[in-house]
Amino acid sequence: MTTAPAHPPAHPARPRGPRTTRRREQTRTRLLAAALELLAEQGLARSSVEGVCERAGFTRGAFYSNFASMDEVVAALFAQQAGRVLGHVRARLPRTGEPTGLPDLVARVLDLLPVDRQWLAVRAEFSAQALRNPAAAQVLTTAREELLTQLGPLLAEGLTRAGRTATAPATEVARAVLAAHEGATAPGAAAGGPGRGFEVRLLTAVLEAFSAPLPAGAR
Repeated sequence: MTTAPAHPPAHPARPRGPRTTRRREQTRTRLLAAALELLAEQGLARSSVEGVCERAGFTRGAFYSNFASMDEVVAALFAQQAGRVLGHVRARLPRTGEPTGLPDLVARVLDLLPVDRQWLAVRAEFSAQALRNPAAAQVLTTAREELLTQLGPLLAEGLTRAGRTATAPATEVARAVLAAHEGATAPGAAAGGPGRGFEVRLLTAVLEAFSAPLPAGAR
């Protein structure tokens, strides 16, 4: 007489194909877009997993198959925004040809750091939360440092093409540029600030303070 095994053999897991991966990525993209809208409208304290799911048209199961928590969603939004900024930088900063001069570099930098009111609202609230929440502070620090690490060398290259050389580490130049831009485009400033002309003067002053003209023979 034979006895049945105590545990039936497990079925092998089905490999994920391109279609499954593509569908999962589409779900993640829609969840992030819904979360961005909700956070901008209601703030972090009033936003919830249920709210994101309702707006995106998905179940909680779909949410938790992509994110562990709302904190993870916010971290993903920061990473997404940093990636967009870097994409604009790589595409628009001068890389070939003769030096373009500092005014052109300033104009390019302002064009690649657009003012997104929706994102400004989320950034402001998350920055405030980071003052009280160590986990949020870590998310903010990690996203910012990654952006600075990649943005710094590209700005240094842009300065060289503009006939100048950075006089500080590349990450410090990037930090100064982002600080100036964020200060000029904070939600309050964006609503009734001094406008583009002020940003141009501010960013020009920052880049001049963190760089010097290249020697004539080095241009």
